[in-house]
Amino acid sequence: MDRSIYEKVFQSIIKEKGWQDVVEPRYWDEKEVVPKNRLKSYKISICTNVMDRLGDIRRTLPENIQANLSYPDLEHLVLDYNSKDDFVGWVRKDMGKWLDSGRLVVYRTEDPVGYSMAHSRNISFKLASGWIVNNVDADNYTNGNFAQKVNYLANQMPRKAAFAKGKTMLRGRLGFYKDEFIDLLGGYDEEITGYGHEDHDLLYRSYGLGFTMMYFGGKYCTLVEGHKKAQMDNFANKNKNYTEKRNKLQSFFNLFWKIYKANDGREWGKANVERIEC
Repeated sequence: MDRSIYEKVFQSIIKEKGWQDVVEPRYWDEKEVVPKNRLKSYKISICTNVMDRLGDIRRTLPENIQANLSYPDLEHLVLDYNSKDDFVGWVRKDMGKWLDSGRLVVYRTEDPVGYSMAHSRNISFKLASGWIVNNVDADNYTNGNFAQKVNYLANQMPRKAAFAKGKTMLRGRLGFYKDEFIDLLGGYDEEITGYGHEDHDLLYRSYGLGFTMMYFGGKYCTLVEGHKKAQMDNFANKNKNYTEKRNKLQSFFNLFWKIYKANDGREWGKANVERIEC
């Protein structure tokens, strides 16, 4: 479809209906169901995907590991999405002790030509061993005790929970119970390509299925100094304004027709991967 047609249709829809008119968000009421002294411990996977992001990940990953050492049942999983910046060499040199301990798990795929947020996150979430999977972008610090906070929230909502930064800004910080991410939501929609809206599409599809947002707040989300909002170098289409609007339009149509499970009838989250060892 021509870009001008996308723009015209997109603007006409937004004027008449917003996302909240199609799917109503559900937010945690902050009522404590399980007190802190009776919490069950879930295994949690913090997943990060990189494609030529060594400058960011070498700053955030060591700090994020240290910041969450108080939570024992945790893995940091990083998917090297065919980087050309020798990310693997840095991991083996500087992060070897964490690889050996199993606290850090790294995979690499050489399949992708360009970057896909949806596809890369689907791969890493599927590879993760945690009961709960959370995305943390390469330029994000979790700050202290993030995993403990997610575990607390999980105990308050043991099923159909969407773990997110907040009600408005997601900042790529979105997580789910792994089995529900796969079986109910069908992962990120891999028809949403290029930059933009993959997180909000997933979140609003979860609302359609009765999920509740369990928000942990900005305290657990700090960006690296000099953060660049949209790093477009590895996207096939570098016009982020166009791709984001196109993706919003596609998401809106799916929500309107109550298509809440993505990728139905096709393989998704697939790639040839190698686990990186020291």
